[in-house]
Amino acid sequence: MDTDRHRLMDRDPIEDLIATAFIPDPPTVGALTDVNQGRGVFSTVVRAELHWDGEAPNTGERPSSVVGKLPVDDRNGAAARSSGAYGREALAYERLLGRSSVQTPIVYHVDRPNRDTCRLLLEDLGRHRAVDQLIGLSPEDVAAVVDELARFHRGWRIKTQELAKLPVRRQTIGLLDPEALMAGLAALETDWSDAVSDDQRQTFARLVAVRSGLVSAYDATDDVTLCHGDPRADNLVFADDGRPVLFDWQQMAVQFGEADLAWLAATSLDVEVRRRLDDAVVTSYGGSQDRYRLGMALPGLAVLLLAQRRLDSERTRRFVAVSLRRIATALADLDVASLAV
Repeated sequence: MDTDRHRLMDRDPIEDLIATAFIPDPPTVGALTDVNQGRGVFSTVVRAELHWDGEAPNTGERPSSVVGKLPVDDRNGAAARSSGAYGREALAYERLLGRSSVQTPIVYHVDRPNRDTCRLLLEDLGRHRAVDQLIGLSPEDVAAVVDELARFHRGWRIKTQELAKLPVRRQTIGLLDPEALMAGLAALETDWSDAVSDDQRQTFARLVAVRSGLVSAYDATDDVTLCHGDPRADNLVFADDGRPVLFDWQQMAVQFGEADLAWLAATSLDVEVRRRLDDAVVTSYGGSQDRYRLGMALPGLAVLLLAQRRLDSERTRRFVAVSLRRIATALADLDVASLAV
């Protein structure tokens, strides 16, 4: 039995979160359901049904269900701890998102046993519309997400002094270990030869070869803001009014806002949809095409780490294969390696 499945059978962490969140009269915890379904590697995500005494539940103080997000204890969890991912998400829900206009889940409780980890109890977003990242976002959905990101970025862009003090990532591509990137290139040959063409492998190899120049280009950019860091289809849903609700804030970073747009486009758009929307996305955002192209370097390098992850489901294998192909095509289409200085 793998680690995540074992956690689902252990009710104690979820029940502890619920009991603490709803003091003094916590509900009875009913069925638990795995809602992660291969969409993330750093956390176990579990929906818990709640049964209340007295009046009928609602979506506010007495919800009929909640979602618990727990850290994992495998090598992915170790990577999340060492990189600060759990701490960043705790920071987001404790201090940052409540002061922003961005739509996020209701947070019922943040438990931080230490600075390197956290457990969250959040609103159950299952009633909202989700889009499978393997299929990709529609142009209408892309426009809605870009509007939401622009709103979030504008709110933080003016907080210059606070941005300088936030304990989040900054030089995002500079944090990627060169040896790990080389191991990712090797994995393309040994593990993904059926998913990635020779030309696509060469595209990734060229990007790794000019990594230091891309880091310098990132350093030279200005107009930074607080970014979500991982705004992709599997990390958002759409409310009834069509507005996105963004979750999974583990990869927050202070960088130029177009990096969020590039991550969204490279990971969550079918290739032909992304090609049609490259210009429109940047124009509607009011950003820079060159910064958007440069932002593609981050998914271009980070996906080489994804290619080395343990494949625990068929969906995970499909997810990695689709990501590699989409990102390689974006890198080539936009000639991202040429932006190295």
